[in-house]
Amino acid sequence: MGLVSRLGFRGRLIAAMISLVALVSLVIVALLMVYLFEDEKSRALEQLAIGERLTNEVIDRRTDLELSRLSVVVQDFGFRSAIASRDPATIDSALENHSGRVGADFALLLDSQGEPLASTLQNPFPAVSQEQLTSTRRNGFTRSLRAIDGRGYEILIIPIEAPGLRAWLVSGFALDQSLAEVIARLSGTSVIFRARSNQNDSLNSFAATTSIDAKLEQELAGASANANFIESAGYFTRIINLGESDPAAVQAVLLISRDATLQNYYQRAVEIALLVTAILIFAILLALVIARNLGRPVLQLASYARAIGEGTTPEAPAIRAGGELTQLRNALRDMLSGLREREAQIRYAATHDDVTGLKNRNALMQKAAELFDNRGRATLVGIRLNDLSDINDTLGLEFGDKVLIGIAKRLQQELQDARILARTGGGEFLALIPSLPPEACDQRVRALHDVIESPLQVDQTPFSLRVTIVTMELPEDAADTDALRRRLNLTFEQAEAHPEPFTRYQPGQDESHLRELKLITDLHAAIMGDGLHMNYQPKLNSQSGELVQVEALVRWIHPELGFISPEEFIFLAEQSGQIHDLTAHILQRVASDARRWHEQGVDAGVAINLSAMDLTWPALTRHIAETFHDWHHDLERVTLEVTESALMEDPEEAMATLNQLRALGVTLSVDDFGTGYSSLSQLRKLPVQELKIDKSFVLKLDSEPQDQLIVRSTIDMAHGLGLKVVAEGIENLEAWQLLQHWGCNLGQGFYLSRPIAPEDLPETALSLAARKGELSRPNPEYSE
Repeated sequence: MGLVSRLGFRGRLIAAMISLVALVSLVIVALLMVYLFEDEKSRALEQLAIGERLTNEVIDRRTDLELSRLSVVVQDFGFRSAIASRDPATIDSALENHSGRVGADFALLLDSQGEPLASTLQNPFPAVSQEQLTSTRRNGFTRSLRAIDGRGYEILIIPIEAPGLRAWLVSGFALDQSLAEVIARLSGTSVIFRARSNQNDSLNSFAATTSIDAKLEQELAGASANANFIESAGYFTRIINLGESDPAAVQAVLLISRDATLQNYYQRAVEIALLVTAILIFAILLALVIARNLGRPVLQLASYARAIGEGTTPEAPAIRAGGELTQLRNALRDMLSGLREREAQIRYAATHDDVTGLKNRNALMQKAAELFDNRGRATLVGIRLNDLSDINDTLGLEFGDKVLIGIAKRLQQELQDARILARTGGGEFLALIPSLPPEACDQRVRALHDVIESPLQVDQTPFSLRVTIVTMELPEDAADTDALRRRLNLTFEQAEAHPEPFTRYQPGQDESHLRELKLITDLHAAIMGDGLHMNYQPKLNSQSGELVQVEALVRWIHPELGFISPEEFIFLAEQSGQIHDLTAHILQRVASDARRWHEQGVDAGVAINLSAMDLTWPALTRHIAETFHDWHHDLERVTLEVTESALMEDPEEAMATLNQLRALGVTLSVDDFGTGYSSLSQLRKLPVQELKIDKSFVLKLDSEPQDQLIVRSTIDMAHGLGLKVVAEGIENLEAWQLLQHWGCNLGQGFYLSRPIAPEDLPETALSLAARKGELSRPNPEYSE
């Protein structure tokens, strides 16, 4: 960067132009060289392809010539007579003479059965198969290429036929040096013939028109069996498999010298390099001229633009060159003017509301931050228009904007001493006014409330609004902007729940809100990490005193906050969307505990409470079925308890879910019966099998005649509807005996047993069994 800076504008301009020309030239050169290289390579490949066709053509023409000569031999009367004589010496002499006449390197005479009659070979010739003889008889001749003793031969078999005579003439013609030279001369390539000593050995060269060094031999030996083209450092190579055997017994290798092929390529590369050098020299000279003419005005414009960027308002430079540089100077001058206008607009928009013209949230928070930094004091007044959303929906956004503008004007008139008045979003306005004593502040805010709610003229029509006003004292109620925003929202929430002319922030609300946030966050970890605990309260048969069922009760001991009541964290789970995870966790824990009790010999069903939101959970039925798929009892021993209020929140959805659960086979129970709003007609339609009388009617059952009337009537009504009855909150023997006498089916309460940990149930079951005489009804008068 230091070197580039020292070059200056003109130096950088020259360097940029030369670099651009050099880059373009190099790219063009690279593309040309690649193209030329590929072109020369393509020519070499085309020449090799032509050489391959010529090789096959030359061998085929030689075959035709050899066949014509052999045809003359087999028609020769003397040759036939020698064979017909069956004299070995005569046959050998005739075979040797005639094979020499046709130029065969060896010949073999076979009888009609394919057995050798005579041969010019010293070593045994590879056997001729009956398939070859059959093919010869059908086609008139048979041609094949074989490797014999590491050399390649063309083997021709033709029949010898005459009256009373049938034999086969097998002739071999070597693929020799002369043939290689003919192919090389016609194709313009070097030729190497290679053959195997047998089918498993590697190929060895036996005739070549070029010298074969160790490197070339290694490249040929390393070529795969199916390769027909090799590109190496020294040659472009084409491999031609001769014959029909696989792998080929004989190959013809065509080679073109890479250096010779690329000689033109190298020559063109030199020419292109010279051309590029000339272009670069010309580019340097041109860059010097252009830089000299453009450098000074461009530097002036650069200084002008730099001054604009620094936020100053410089004078535009005088440009003598005219043309584009003058246009650039004018554009920079116009840009400066536009920047100043847009900066003003942006600064205004960043701190003002576009509807009312008041300051916005950003401006108010900046003013509050300044207040905190300077340790000042003020009263924050917050106003929310309760009906603005309805106004926008029914009367339109334009009418709503007019309402906002009217309210803004009223606030400006009433809060003229405010440090800042801002519309902070929707129908919310905030103002920082001088701190006042509590009585004076209350009086002023009440007056402000009355003014805002007084009829407002909008389009010549009086219009009234309902508003919510809150106040906070700064810095007592909030010492920073983060606390201010958070506690302001909490105060608005409290004000909406308790309609008053205005609501003052009450210390401690924020801590309660933070506690809820912490519990919501930690509840997820407790569910995932088994941080919840399960307790179970036994339910006893009122007639026999036997343990029938246990109700699952979830407990949470927070590591920092201690015991958290189920009502609190279940409500938070519903509010935060974690209730389904909590329900699934409880179901899994109950199923696991029940299986363990069964293994320990305790026979007890389970009762599980469902939330109102669980009844709208589409996966509830599937999850229960999967959790209790290997349940050791019938699913009717699993009781799901739902409250009356849960059934009334969404009756249609609740009814659909209850029908699905009933179809699954579980028992359904209405919990806390008597505290909700369900009617008897609705109760009759519900697919439930059990009612659970709320403990508020049972706790003082022994001393409250009115509770006795309600409980006894409920039991009779439930039995009349075919439902079982469970009573909870049994605290003494008298209440238990009354319920037994009235025919209540099941009971639970501290008198019978307190909730216990899952591992204590076997011991508790034994204890309850020991109390069976005390807890059973001695003279039952009611039959279930």
